[in-house]
Amino acid sequence: MAERQGVRAGMTATQAQARCPSLILLRRDAALESAAQQTLLQCAAQWTPHYETTLPGCAVLDLRRSRDVTGREESHGRDMLAWLSSHAMDARVGFAANADLAMLAARATSSVLVLRDARDEARFLHQLPVASLRPSADSQQVLELWGVRTLGELIRLPRADVTARLGQEGRLLWDMAAGGRQRLLKLVRPTMSFRDELELEHAIECLEPLLFLLRRLLQGLCERLADVWLVAAAMQLTLRFDDRTEHQRELHVAEPARDPGLLLRVLETHLGGLSAAAPIRYVALEIRPVTPLGNQGQLFERALRDPNRFAETLTQLEALLGTGHVGKARLLPSRRTDAFTVTAFHEPSSTDSTTIVPTPTGLPLRRLRPSPRVQVKLAHGSPDRFHHDRQWHDIAKAEGPWLLSGDWWDATLRWDKEVWTVATHDGVLYQLARQKEVWLLEGTLG
Repeated sequence: MAERQGVRAGMTATQAQARCPSLILLRRDAALESAAQQTLLQCAAQWTPHYETTLPGCAVLDLRRSRDVTGREESHGRDMLAWLSSHAMDARVGFAANADLAMLAARATSSVLVLRDARDEARFLHQLPVASLRPSADSQQVLELWGVRTLGELIRLPRADVTARLGQEGRLLWDMAAGGRQRLLKLVRPTMSFRDELELEHAIECLEPLLFLLRRLLQGLCERLADVWLVAAAMQLTLRFDDRTEHQRELHVAEPARDPGLLLRVLETHLGGLSAAAPIRYVALEIRPVTPLGNQGQLFERALRDPNRFAETLTQLEALLGTGHVGKARLLPSRRTDAFTVTAFHEPSSTDSTTIVPTPTGLPLRRLRPSPRVQVKLAHGSPDRFHHDRQWHDIAKAEGPWLLSGDWWDATLRWDKEVWTVATHDGVLYQLARQKEVWLLEGTLG
């Protein structure tokens, strides 16, 4: 009735009510629309895991792999309508050879429509109005000027000419009128959560019952990982205590896996060095999944036999020595002697594989750690002899000094060093350094 009184799509509410005073306006509710869409997807998931939803209120199911559907389409369609009706939803179902044709069939029927063969499809499409394809307003107006009102009349026109005049939309309309396209569905894959939590009725005070609960959580999480062919790269453990304090730690897995026993050992190693002032009331475990990688070992490369066991050993050492005292050394961009920091083994290296590392030149320095203090006597500003290991060493030749300094912008970290290379009469080369008027024997050369 509103359309007969001049109401058209695109008008404002005021313009529409001016033409049709009895028009009832219904406002959209985003929350209810989302809930209805989820209900529709729940219905689709009961028949097949292969379905897509590219439009609001529409779901396309791929039932070719369902054995009991072929020949019983109408029965299954009525079951779908009954299920949706029980959830207060009005729906229509169409069965066809491809997704586009099935959507047209669902729009054209009031309940269930099945197009079984090419003859049914041709008969159905021939009498279908062009408006069922939902063309744009401009294309709809052009088709009306051409006198094209049904899909049968549209496909009588040459496809190339329709495309030349209406562009990509015209080609799509012609293909839809000719029976649709064979395309792959954009399948909906539900987002899986790899997190479990337990709110404990009775607090836990010992390690054994805690490990029992963690083993149960890991078994369920690893089963979910196996369903989607993923492995665990890290675990996020959260413990909440009676005194409202919380312990949270991310534990990395040296070699990603989904073995509950192996992952439990990682947790047990960490918990073995943990002390708490109150019993545990809440436990949460979350796994960060990754895709498993199949790496082929190199012929001349000696890899770790059990990377996870190596990681457990490092964790135990860290529990004994303290956080940040176990790992691998990483050189710092400084000329200060022994300028390095300790990083964890699981941290990726920041060194670019394409960087050309300069080849060291000169004689190697056999360092003495720690460098012992020595007494040096000077002659004309250069070392003449030094005392080390309870004897004096006469210097035959001295080269230097080489002055090194750094961190000049920070008074607390500022350093400077004077380096000398000396040769004794017995032919041994030594490296001496003076810092703050203190002489050190850094090592021997050669």
